[in-house]
Amino acid sequence: MCGISILLNPAGSPDFIERLIAMHAVIRHRGPDGEGFLVVDGDGAVTRSDTADRLGAAAAPRVGFAFRRLKICDLSEAANQPMGSADRRTWVVFNGEIYNFRELRLELEAQGHVFRTHGDTEVVLAAYEQWGERCFDRLDGMWGIAILDLHRNRLVISRDRFGIKPVYWKVDRDGAMLFASEIKQILAALDGEKPRANRPLIAAFLRGYRYPTLEETFFEGIRSVPPATWCEIDLAAPAEPRFQSYWDLADYTASHNTLRYDEAVALVEDRLATAIASHCQADVKVGALLSGGLDSSTLVGLAHREGLPRLPTYSIGYRDAAPAFCEMPYVDAMTRRDGIENHETTFDTAWIGDNTDRILWTLEEPPLAMPAFAQYRMFEFCAEHGATVILDGQGADEITGGYGYHQRAFIKERLLRRQLLAAWSELRAIARRERRSTTMVFFDFFLRHYIRRRPQFPWIADAGPRTSDPDFAHARTDYGRDISLVNRQLYFDVRWGNVKIVLGYGDRNAMAHSIEARVPYFDRAFVELLFSFPDTFKIGHGDRKRALRDVARRFVPAEITERADRMGYGTPDEAMIRGPLSQVIADAVNDTAFRNAGWVVPEETDRFLRDFREGRHNDFRAVWRLFALSRWASRFSITA
Repeated sequence: MCGISILLNPAGSPDFIERLIAMHAVIRHRGPDGEGFLVVDGDGAVTRSDTADRLGAAAAPRVGFAFRRLKICDLSEAANQPMGSADRRTWVVFNGEIYNFRELRLELEAQGHVFRTHGDTEVVLAAYEQWGERCFDRLDGMWGIAILDLHRNRLVISRDRFGIKPVYWKVDRDGAMLFASEIKQILAALDGEKPRANRPLIAAFLRGYRYPTLEETFFEGIRSVPPATWCEIDLAAPAEPRFQSYWDLADYTASHNTLRYDEAVALVEDRLATAIASHCQADVKVGALLSGGLDSSTLVGLAHREGLPRLPTYSIGYRDAAPAFCEMPYVDAMTRRDGIENHETTFDTAWIGDNTDRILWTLEEPPLAMPAFAQYRMFEFCAEHGATVILDGQGADEITGGYGYHQRAFIKERLLRRQLLAAWSELRAIARRERRSTTMVFFDFFLRHYIRRRPQFPWIADAGPRTSDPDFAHARTDYGRDISLVNRQLYFDVRWGNVKIVLGYGDRNAMAHSIEARVPYFDRAFVELLFSFPDTFKIGHGDRKRALRDVARRFVPAEITERADRMGYGTPDEAMIRGPLSQVIADAVNDTAFRNAGWVVPEETDRFLRDFREGRHNDFRAVWRLFALSRWASRFSITA
């Protein structure tokens, strides 16, 4: 929806306004429809302006807000930000959407609040005035919120439950605090500091395993605000934030479930339909991504069933270039059945070559694989067709049990409980669905790991352990409080797993094209419901995502619901890396600055790439990681 820049420096500095504007200047893509500024000087005097040229009148500024607006709901100028209270002592900047703002507005009006706008920002402001920091638990949606409370001389920061919307922060060498929607804003205001790499995270990235996913970034000293937390900063004496939780996913377990399976499926449909309806609220064009997989097809099918305006959909595929990675036949099945207006695009190695630096500038980190590039192209394509809000099916796997390792956990638990018949029955059901032998399914789940040759990385330089991160020890063992192995794994997936990465990519890739991506599967009520289910509602009868799949069977063609494979954002990585991208990759890895950065051992890296070219190994994903890291470091002029 928007972009936020915040600078707090109680000591003051002559370049305060310049630094604030530098942060603001690099994110026009996050809000091309308007801008606003707020500065507060040491005496508490407030200057609010819709243009930067008036900020010079502020004497000795100590706090600064800059805001970029992407108009979604209430397109009037009255909804511009920063938005202030009637007495001009409480101010808010807000990036995101609050889907229950209408219900909250009625409650606040009953408390005597009077509203002059029709959107959610003013509701957030009134909710804080009414309930203080307790308001965050009442909000349903996605957000990065900053509230300047001059009554208490505090800055309050909050982030949504799952980290859908970003907020980054840093304390610079002069003690100034910076908060921003993107890392590049902080880099723009570092006042002569060179960005430095987070070496332990780079080493983990090169090994291809980043978990647990913490609040660290690839830039040393820049961190993200944890999901489901808030903090307050004393304006007179700012210190490193101490984040407090307002919601805990671990509170939702299957221990109190009383639902029958058929009742649970009905509730899944009801909650998801409600989430889709709320996520379609906008005063601009709304569309949806349609991959041909179960998750996006279910969203589109339910949206059409709910009688909402029919959503145009957008797909990416490789019909002729790489049919093995193309899901367009499944998209065709969905669009034919429901008469959906679908738009299709693709991308190739020439496009990757032309756009790599632009995409890495957007992502602000090297991606583990090529699907992040495909997602960038997807949102670029949506923007070309005039969409401003896009529904995205991210998260269903981690919430409803969509991965093979969830099935493995399900069977493992039954083996540990000596429920051998139940374990064998599920193995047979999986084998039938996947058209494989039961023995082979068991082998893949429990034995292959022990005979697979572990990858060796002599070409990665020692960077020290990630254990120095304050969250590491807790995160690696935090699997929630449910007794089910499946539910514990799902908790880890959402709290410390891939969710943080994919949500971050989704926000940045969408906002790069002034698009707001919305993720209905991360609706609060939907997630709380699914985490209260026993594992048998998620895995069973050979199915992953069992309850969701049974909902989908009513609205989605059988070609999709009964698919045995799971492709995700499938891209033809290996063919591109071995083929047209090979020289581009070699040039990046041979870059002198990259080889001298101390992240890799140059001679071993040369041997690794030579062995890949000559067919002695096939670790094309590691080759990609080398390429992505080198180009990322070059794009951001990283100091090792």
